[in-house]
Amino acid sequence: MTSDVVSLQREIDRIDDELILLLQQRFVNSRQIGVIKRQAGQPPIDGLRVVSQRTRFVNRCIDAGLDAAMSRQLVLAITEQVIAERLANRSESS
Repeated sequence: MTSDVVSLQREIDRIDDELILLLQQRFVNSRQIGVIKRQAGQPPIDGLRVVSQRTRFVNRCIDAGLDAAMSRQLVLAITEQVIAERLANRSESS
């Protein structure tokens, strides 16, 4: 392989590491929101917020030149995991 390919592969690895850290921080924040909502007696999920988040995410991805279907799949995976965690935590504390 050329040094250009190796260099680009290293850059992709670095970006992947950053994405993992960002995703981890996103889930930390989401879990904190779940705790705050539970303590306040609020519903764990705000359906309007979820729809708004998903739409915003997909639109931002499209604006950045990313594939719309892949963007929808990615945001669905993230938000469905958040919803599953919130509902599980809600039932565990009941």
